[in-house]
Amino acid sequence: MSASEKANFAAVDYVVFCGSLILSLSIGLYQWWKSRGLDSKDFLMGGGKMSPIPVAISLFAGMVSAVSILGNPAEMYYYGSQLWMNCLGTIIGTIMASVLIVPVIYPLNLVSLFEFLGLRWKSNIVRKLAIFLQLINFFTFLGIALYAPSLALSSVTPIPAEVSVVVLGIVCTLYASLGGAKAVVYTDTVQAFIMLAGIIAVIIEGCSQVGGGSNSWKIDEEYGRIEFFNMSTDPLERHTLMSTMILGVYFGFNCFGVGQAQFQRWASVSTIKQCYMVLAISCSIVLAVWSLINYSGLVIFSVYSDCDPLTAGYIEKIDQITVYFVIDKLGYLSGIPGLFVAAIYSGVLSTVSSILNGIAAIIWKDLLSGLDRFSKFTPQQEKTTAIIISSVSGIISTGMGILAGSMGGIFEITYALGGAITGPISGLFLMAVTCPWVKSQSACTGLLLSITLTLWMVTGNFLYAPPTPMLPLSTDGCPRENMTTTSLLTESTTPFLVLSTESGEDPGSGVFPLYLVTYCLYGATGTLATFVFSNLATLMFGPMAIEKVPENTVQKPSMQFYRWVQSLGGNPSSGRGHLSSYKSCRDNLNSCHPSPTTNKKAFEAGSAEAYVNLAFETENHL
Repeated sequence: MSASEKANFAAVDYVVFCGSLILSLSIGLYQWWKSRGLDSKDFLMGGGKMSPIPVAISLFAGMVSAVSILGNPAEMYYYGSQLWMNCLGTIIGTIMASVLIVPVIYPLNLVSLFEFLGLRWKSNIVRKLAIFLQLINFFTFLGIALYAPSLALSSVTPIPAEVSVVVLGIVCTLYASLGGAKAVVYTDTVQAFIMLAGIIAVIIEGCSQVGGGSNSWKIDEEYGRIEFFNMSTDPLERHTLMSTMILGVYFGFNCFGVGQAQFQRWASVSTIKQCYMVLAISCSIVLAVWSLINYSGLVIFSVYSDCDPLTAGYIEKIDQITVYFVIDKLGYLSGIPGLFVAAIYSGVLSTVSSILNGIAAIIWKDLLSGLDRFSKFTPQQEKTTAIIISSVSGIISTGMGILAGSMGGIFEITYALGGAITGPISGLFLMAVTCPWVKSQSACTGLLLSITLTLWMVTGNFLYAPPTPMLPLSTDGCPRENMTTTSLLTESTTPFLVLSTESGEDPGSGVFPLYLVTYCLYGATGTLATFVFSNLATLMFGPMAIEKVPENTVQKPSMQFYRWVQSLGGNPSSGRGHLSSYKSCRDNLNSCHPSPTTNKKAFEAGSAEAYVNLAFETENHL
């Protein structure tokens, strides 16, 4: 397919593609009809009694977006397979979320994850600051997520990207706003199978083009695409084993632990045991599908190893490579291009609808329900308000999608911006459940300093960092008559074309090193920075009094550690204090322990040690 040609969508492709959209809308309308008269909790959380298997599939589908389907293969194709190792880190991050976050937050029976921050600190400042940052992240991501499939569709059909964004935005808004959580979950289940079918079709056709999977892998190795164990510890290197593993740990912890859209899935089942099952199943499916998506990028490269469509001028952006392959190599199979574009749309529909549902939960529960005007709403009025919020959010997201066309590669942009904003929020939740001594003032200070640091890093990277050189590319096998003028001017006399600076000078020389840090570390940097800055701020604001810490919002081992630390300072109300406190308690029983009767019984026992033991036991029961 030449650069001047616009691939044609056959009639059957349009039928397959439109059929998937109609199916999504139908499920939304059915769930809206079925849920008439139910309250906002049913709309936002599916009533809290949803089946774990569909919820697990929905959780996976909401995470594997069009960014993954288009961006991951492009990453493998142009930069190699090192990114694949983030799957191992994701397992670790998911385990961390299951151990640290779920046992604390699930029993609280929340609708919005940010309600937890209000319970933890009784502070609206921390809660609303985190909400503000999360909403910015949501709408930014939605713009990118809506633009990605629209770009893909515009490259293979006469439909302009802007028109596609509007159509997609309307479909997402309608079925997510009408059907609520149940529509999202059940539609995600259908869309997951559509996505999987499209990816498998690419892999099968690509392998057949080069004589099988083993030949495909050999070609990838020959052209330097296979790399899994780059042991460099340089944080400025784009992809290493260390950086991709850290990216995976952050991603797993953030999405499965403190992501609002994902929280509404794992918190919608009946028991915490089912919650753990949802996380385990969903994580397993995510890693399996990611592996298929990544492998599809390597297969596509093996097909175009001697004629790169980007270098030849057949496509304009690296994110178009997968769709180009489908039209170029699978176009002869009626319906397959339509199926793949439907798979891309399914990816964005599942993600956008989950986030719209999450935005509705946050705005209603955290910002509106406590106001006098809304506090007396009936359950049906609450549900109607949530529907309106979801609809307006969808309209705003559509506008953001139209503006997203000026951005670069969608994968790196998504992870860079997302990490810079949600990294500090993840750190806030991590610190909240593990550091009971941190006050709200310290938490707010840590969050503000962290978001300042990460946004500074990302902004400097976008403005000053040179583009990352791609791995060797070749146009040696391209038909010369089909190549554009630009590609002929840049064609090398060798079989490989390396898109990098040819001068001996390092393109990053003179740039502040912080601006050159790999995007893989942005999220983890924000998480760690919030944790560290909040604890350092405690030195200025002082620790939170232990009796003011709501124990159901903190990990039990952390509370035990805090009591032990206070006991080292001789605070008898915190546990096993020093025996020297016995004398001061004898002089003033009421100052020593909340229960004078208990103190009196201890003194009557006749020993200081008996007092300490009894006080410790009583404290543990309070």
